[in-house]
Amino acid sequence: MLEQTTLTHSLGIPDDELKRLREQVAEQTALIDPLRERIRELEARLAKDSHNSSRPPSSGSPFKTPPPRSQRQPSGRKLGAQPGRRGVTRSSWVDHPDQCVIIPLMGTCAGGRCGTEIAATVLAERRLIYVS
Repeated sequence: MLEQTTLTHSLGIPDDELKRLREQVAEQTALIDPLRERIRELEARLAKDSHNSSRPPSSGSPFKTPPPRSQRQPSGRKLGAQPGRRGVTRSSWVDHPDQCVIIPLMGTCAGGRCGTEIAATVLAERRLIYVS
């Protein structure tokens, strides 16, 4: 403080001017401190989202992507079965199957207007059955 006083007196600033400037600095400091606190509060509020507060998920920003949930690192192996494993696939369609199953549709339709019988027409349908 002594250095500042000698410096200001060496510049030729009168004591009443120096006193007025110090009062002005004190007033501005009194205004700045609550503003700094307000900035801290707003930044803390801005950092909160639905994951770290009681806010509902719908209040979050639709543009912010969530962080990845898995912290697992990839092992470097190729996807799928390991080398050397014999693969198994279904056989192709055959003209004469070993077994033929016909499932007729019987009963009434509860969703129709007049509750008529379901048409029992046989639809041609072919399916493969996997047999190991």
